[in-house]
Amino acid sequence: MKHVHIVGFGIAGALVAHELQQRGVAVTASDVPNPDSSSLVAAGMITPITGKRLKPTWRGPELMSIAHSVYQSIAADSEKQVWRNWSLRRVFREPQMHEWFTQRYQRGEFDHWNVDELRPGIHNGVHYPYGGCMHEGVATVNLSDVITIMRSRVELQQRVDPAADAVIWCTGYQALYDEQWSWLPIEPSKGEILDVRIPGLLLDHVLTNGTWILPTPDADGVQRDGYRIGATHDWDDHDPTPTAAARTYLLEQAQLMVANEIIVTGHRAAIRPSTQFKRPLAGSHPERTGQYVFTGLGTKGALQAPWAARKLVEHMLDDKPLDQEIDIMRWWGVAR
Repeated sequence: MKHVHIVGFGIAGALVAHELQQRGVAVTASDVPNPDSSSLVAAGMITPITGKRLKPTWRGPELMSIAHSVYQSIAADSEKQVWRNWSLRRVFREPQMHEWFTQRYQRGEFDHWNVDELRPGIHNGVHYPYGGCMHEGVATVNLSDVITIMRSRVELQQRVDPAADAVIWCTGYQALYDEQWSWLPIEPSKGEILDVRIPGLLLDHVLTNGTWILPTPDADGVQRDGYRIGATHDWDDHDPTPTAAARTYLLEQAQLMVANEIIVTGHRAAIRPSTQFKRPLAGSHPERTGQYVFTGLGTKGALQAPWAARKLVEHMLDDKPLDQEIDIMRWWGVAR
């Protein structure tokens, strides 16, 4: 396989293009840039512990290592810093969270991430009514910069290149409206985030109670009073328009953690290509030779996509079987 065409060039398309080029494959792409795509709206956050049950992320150490290597490789010949490491502090919202934390901590599930408990009380001006925890191992990826870098390295065309040996469809949740991929179990989820100023707040870490507050340093790299607050999850609303309800919810949740005035400077929304089982979808069409798909990145795309893109390319070029967790063939029989 010497030439592959990619349809759609968000983070899925960009990472597949990188893996193919690393193997010496020529890549062309067709894409309609959308500033409100999930790849460009997302904060690109990677965290090893997620959800109110505080579950360690699936294959966290392995996927984190691959993600860091891939993103750094993409940015190596540019002047952009696409990867940033953070620590995180989590405010427990209910007593049950402390119980879940204690159980997982005692079982050693957090050993890899050097997790420490925060007792109930006030820590750095933040109220922890039921306690909380803190840990390293968090990162943010500037997905917009990753996509921009990779767009400069492929030949962009108006339509699918008929000379290509294969086509990879990386069209996000829009795959649902393509008859050849409409059988995939994509469940779009709308996410909204706020860009804000919080004068007087001095955070050098991510703060979350389920809604996160992420410092956003200025162009010179200095953290002043800029932050991002997110994100909502709406499985029913598929209109990528910001809503007053989401704005109110995010601000209310943030004010539970910080008493400072929050000044909204931006509000964005996008539709994620989510799946209920929180794994990407990748593979070849069972009846159409040369047609592949890579989608379903959802809220964990920044972490899982580099690994999954590599697995897809190995499947295409080396005929390696795909990991069953992401192979679309597990859904073909269900769809039929």
